[in-house]
Amino acid sequence: MPELALYKVKLLDEFEARADEWTCGHFERRLTEVKPAAYYQDAKGIIIAAHKAGNWPNTVKRYLLSNYKAFGNVSSEFSEIFVQVLASLTPQELAYWQLPQATEPA
Repeated sequence: MPELALYKVKLLDEFEARADEWTCGHFERRLTEVKPAAYYQDAKGIIIAAHKAGNWPNTVKRYLLSNYKAFGNVSSEFSEIFVQVLASLTPQELAYWQLPQATEPA
C-alpha cells in the first residue's frame, strides 16, 4: 500500500488524539481546512486507507459510527469496514451509539 500523504497522516493523528464528541462532519470540515480542494469523498478515501494501514482505529470507528448515526447507513465503500467495526463494539458502545445488537450496513 502506498504511503499516505503527510497532511492525511497529520489529520488522522489529530483526530486519533481527540477526546471530544467529534463527528464525521467535523473530520470532513477539518480536511477542507487542511486541504481546501478536498471534499467529503476524499475523507472516505482517507478513512479507508487508515483502516487498511491498521492505524487510527478510534478515528475510523468514530467516523463510521457518527456517519451511520447521522444518515442511518454507511455508503457501500464502507460496508466491509463497518461490519468489522460493529463486531468490535462492546455492549456499552452499542448502547452509547444507540445501535441494535445486529445492525446491518445499508
